[in-house]
Amino acid sequence: MRRWVVTPAVMVLGLFPAGCGTSSVGAPEPVDNTGQVCSDFRLVFGRYSDGESPERLAYVQAVEADYKGNGEPGAAGAAKVAYFRAWARDLRPVAGRASNPELKAALNRAADALDGAADGRALTAAELNNTWQPLLDTCPESSPGASPTR
Repeated sequence: MRRWVVTPAVMVLGLFPAGCGTSSVGAPEPVDNTGQVCSDFRLVFGRYSDGESPERLAYVQAVEADYKGNGEPGAAGAAKVAYFRAWARDLRPVAGRASNPELKAALNRAADALDGAADGRALTAAELNNTWQPLLDTCPESSPGASPTR
């Protein structure tokens, strides 16, 4: 009789060290959220590239004042840093939500490029194209679920 009680108990207990319930076999695949991430990217992109972000407006005003000769010394440079840092800051959470590894990498590259611009790194036209074009191709303005950028 003991043998019948011990055998099932050993079998059940033997499953736990083997990782019962922790196997990745049959685990659901991550949901592809590219449409939502692209929509979020387009909102951030539009807000900072030609939209009404406060940092963009301050940068434009500082550059205009500098051009007219009535700007504060260093104001345009400080506004530039704030503008690119804010854009990168708002882009990083979008990258963090991306389930598609290529899209996540492209978004992080773009945020890195924006931080580089804030640090004074000049980008060539080819670097800019290689940074932004993959995102613009992956997330066209007319993509399903995309919201207007303005």
